[in-house]
Amino acid sequence: MSDDRTMNPLLQLAALQSGDEQALKMLWHDWAGKVQVFARLQLAPCGAEAEALAQEVTADVFLDLWRHPDRFDGRVAFGTWLLTLARNKAVDRLRQRRLGATLQTELSEAAWQALPDDAPTPPEGLARQQRRHGVLDCLRRLGNALQREALMLWALEDMPLADIARLQNTPENTVKTRLFHGRRHLRDCLQQWLGREEGATP
Repeated sequence: MSDDRTMNPLLQLAALQSGDEQALKMLWHDWAGKVQVFARLQLAPCGAEAEALAQEVTADVFLDLWRHPDRFDGRVAFGTWLLTLARNKAVDRLRQRRLGATLQTELSEAAWQALPDDAPTPPEGLARQQRRHGVLDCLRRLGNALQREALMLWALEDMPLADIARLQNTPENTVKTRLFHGRRHLRDCLQQWLGREEGATP
């Protein structure tokens, strides 16, 4: 018989408050990967250290979850709350390294490589890899870290605007503006990138 708590964070949190270690394992299984990828995005200015620091942040997030599962009050989606916790811890790491003002640096390629693929055929895989490199290159050119973060949450996590606004502690209209300018930048950049690729094709 399947466990009803699987993929249901509210039931998992309720069990966690009773000291159920299995509930923590379920939450880790369901959410640790997303938390770690998101933490890498925030910690990209740390360069080669970003991977190890993202692992530390992920461990800290779930340690807090184990110690204080009652802190989730249900006012936002669980995923939004968890990523907000990860974001705050990542920013703390950056501040400790006097990098708090450098969030506009490049997005770690490792974060993109960690995203799952669907085992495409070789031609599809090549096209997907080319598109990924194009998107990555254009994101690197997007100097506004908050625009980049909003795009990642909106496009990859399918996070609602209201939740992105809460995470970034800003009005929804500001998020819309960031997405508008970020999408326009990506569109223009990708058009140029695709043009270069087509021009290079024999």
